[in-house]
Amino acid sequence: MAAILEYFFVFILFFYSCSASYREQYRVPQVTSPKWESYVFNNKEYIVQVMAVNWENAKILCRGYHNGTLAILDTREKAEFLAEALSESQFSLSSVWVGARRDSAEDAAGYRWGPGMELRRTALDVLASEQEENVARHYPVWLNRTHVPVPETGADCVALERVNHDRPVFLDLPCHLERAFACERDAHEMIRVTEVNNVRCRNGLYRLYDGKMDWHQSAAYCVLRGMALANIASLRCLRKLGMTMLKNRPSIENAWVGAKGNLGRWTWIDTGVSLFSMPAYTDATVDTWPPMRDRNNIKQSGCLQLDRHASHTPVFLESRCERKMQFICYEGSASQMVTQTAPSDDMYYYVLVRQLLYWQHANLNCAKLNGTLAFLDNSDILIQLLLVMGENKEEPIEHIWIAGRLNMTKDILTDTVSYSWYNPNNGKRIPDPKAVDNFHPGTYMPPWLDEEYTMDNSCLNLDRQDHLVGLVYGLPCDTAQYSICMIEKAPPKVVQTPAPLAPPPASSAELQSPATANTEGYDSS
Repeated sequence: MAAILEYFFVFILFFYSCSASYREQYRVPQVTSPKWESYVFNNKEYIVQVMAVNWENAKILCRGYHNGTLAILDTREKAEFLAEALSESQFSLSSVWVGARRDSAEDAAGYRWGPGMELRRTALDVLASEQEENVARHYPVWLNRTHVPVPETGADCVALERVNHDRPVFLDLPCHLERAFACERDAHEMIRVTEVNNVRCRNGLYRLYDGKMDWHQSAAYCVLRGMALANIASLRCLRKLGMTMLKNRPSIENAWVGAKGNLGRWTWIDTGVSLFSMPAYTDATVDTWPPMRDRNNIKQSGCLQLDRHASHTPVFLESRCERKMQFICYEGSASQMVTQTAPSDDMYYYVLVRQLLYWQHANLNCAKLNGTLAFLDNSDILIQLLLVMGENKEEPIEHIWIAGRLNMTKDILTDTVSYSWYNPNNGKRIPDPKAVDNFHPGTYMPPWLDEEYTMDNSCLNLDRQDHLVGLVYGLPCDTAQYSICMIEKAPPKVVQTPAPLAPPPASSAELQSPATANTEGYDSS
């Protein structure tokens, strides 16, 4: 009997040790949903939200919807925990927005989690390559982007990326890119919200909500529903909203709108435009805009509300962001559209086609765009393609079609079969490691997967490994996936201009024939 009890006791100990080791080895989410997962580490809850938004909207959603902040990974342990959680997540996420950023490339304070909370970045903190062993021992570690062109909009916001499956590295990206994000918080509360009225104005729809939220929660509520906290750009819309608030039952005296102030700088959050700038196509004048309650005594910081009293015209009023009140969302065209141009280099535009196509259809589609399916002639083009795949405005993608078909030849005398890759759009052969002797020394060699070629996998694919590591291999041509088209930039335009007239000779008055001259411009057609 004693032996049986001893065996049972050992079994119980083994069971609990296995259960503990399971949670030690794997990051198991505390709560899951189709859109987010929640993990707990050192009394902090980290919420990984799969919704792709820009950095500012991620900050809004963490503050207003999750009642927290963008994740502050100011220790190696925190960064490693979140990277491991991402590697075990049900969502395929290689990177997420976190809470560090800088104001601009000229910002002397550099990247920081908050006031006095620097996220260091020195030459010693940058990986030499994504396979470097240093990533497991160092904090902070930054992805090496010295060979990547600096975007025109800067790379001022920070994401957490994974290399070697679950090792954390920080990545500086343009703030307008849309990514999943990670929040942290201590608690979460639920608030009932009801739409009580709406007003059509300014080619869009203003929706008035009753829910008694603070400004950050109100802004998050709007963003989650594809709207923005209201940007009001005309006195007519202001009056219509004020009248609707008055006639609502019960009447609404004040409601949050979408502007915020910091150190005297008041801006609309959906456009970044100053509250004091005259809106386009407005019915206001310089003397009447913005319609503040007291234009001579404007508070330096806070959040903006639309304030209405029965005997007065509605006005904008500064307020503490923590106050609870109703709010107004706007659904429609933004006040100021931000145009995103296609990524490009000196020679080509790179157009990402987010449509699942077979290789042949992807190739024909690029031809219809007056371009060609992307090809790998040099390492610069490879970097551009990987950037388009990994740093496009929407979700990063992992695989694309590129221009390449497999050709098989058979020697009739020896029955020897040989394979070669070529670009069908220009007839050029593509260098591959199995035929390296057929190319000149120094010829660019794409990053091939080490595999045997077969005609079952005769169309060329490019994978994005980690962040800026490419891998090329063949796939069945009827695989449906995305593609990138390369469109050549217009060459310099050649125009005919008459040459200066030479002085007529004594015996003749013939004019010289026209000469050709190259202009520095580009064809605008």
